[in-house]
Amino acid sequence: MAVPRKLLSVSLVFSALACAADPALLNLVMPEARIFAGVNVERILASPIGKQIDSKIQEQSPQLQQIFNATGFDLRRDLKEILIAGTAKGQNGAAVILVRGTFDAVKLSAFTRSSGQKAVPYEGVEILSNPSQKSSSLAILDNNIAVAGELDQVQAAIHRRHSGTSLPSALLRQITMLSERYDIWFQSNGPVMPPDAKISDARFQQAGDLIKSIQGLSGGVKFSSGVEMAAEVVTHNEKEAASILGVLQLFTGFLAANQQSPGSLKPGDVKLTSEGKTVRLALHISEEQLKQAYEAQQARMRQSGVQPAAVPKPRPADTGLVIQGSSSDMGTVHLPPSN
Repeated sequence: MAVPRKLLSVSLVFSALACAADPALLNLVMPEARIFAGVNVERILASPIGKQIDSKIQEQSPQLQQIFNATGFDLRRDLKEILIAGTAKGQNGAAVILVRGTFDAVKLSAFTRSSGQKAVPYEGVEILSNPSQKSSSLAILDNNIAVAGELDQVQAAIHRRHSGTSLPSALLRQITMLSERYDIWFQSNGPVMPPDAKISDARFQQAGDLIKSIQGLSGGVKFSSGVEMAAEVVTHNEKEAASILGVLQLFTGFLAANQQSPGSLKPGDVKLTSEGKTVRLALHISEEQLKQAYEAQQARMRQSGVQPAAVPKPRPADTGLVIQGSSSDMGTVHLPPSN
């Protein structure tokens, strides 16, 4: 998410801060979807941390820039929002990835075709699909929405663009609240793991039972000068909630006790509470902690011999070659620059 009028700028900033998940994307999800995750890329890149991420992207290898050029898509400029929705039914439940942005359908089609994708026409839309990879279908709707997933799910989403999806009103209210409050958010309106799921390794049986007890999960991450994270876990009963709270307290206490760098988590950075069958977690990481953690990571990389990525230096202009001889031989010869 630059306008010369100060008042209009302030208005736009506050509008961006209150931006909820795009209804056009929610309209395309399957009506039985119960698990959602969203990323407001535009809002993240407008935050102080996002501006640093943007600068790091610009320092990446030329290969990344080549992909941007080939597809006509620069994620710093063209990517706005991502929404992932799934049914959570069975081991491989239906899922779809929806992306709002600005897309050059012609360039994207040419780029993906070069990697083996085949065009499958459906209701006036070209779907690019690879028969050897079940979940690698992609379609661009009106150059501002991309739909990705298994071929049948992409086709279903395309079909729903005319009729829309009727999600439960309570679920829509929850998604709106989360997506307005957080830059990255998640919502599970049902069990995280099926009750009949098998845990193959006995060492993880207890952890599996804890995960099976989770009947609802929601929360998100907010980027500003620092990072704020919150999550709410709903279980069957108070006993299960107490078990999850105990595990989280043990885990966060272990992390705080075993991290000695200046930017590490402190005991007061994480707040854990339990009320009835619900467990709540809140985490705040300050800008100073993030800076110290980054500097500590850079120091570790230097000690291990791995150099942090450097900004590539611009290639000097080719001005040709001048050969200076003596007056008794060929004198001065100037070779023009190569084209």
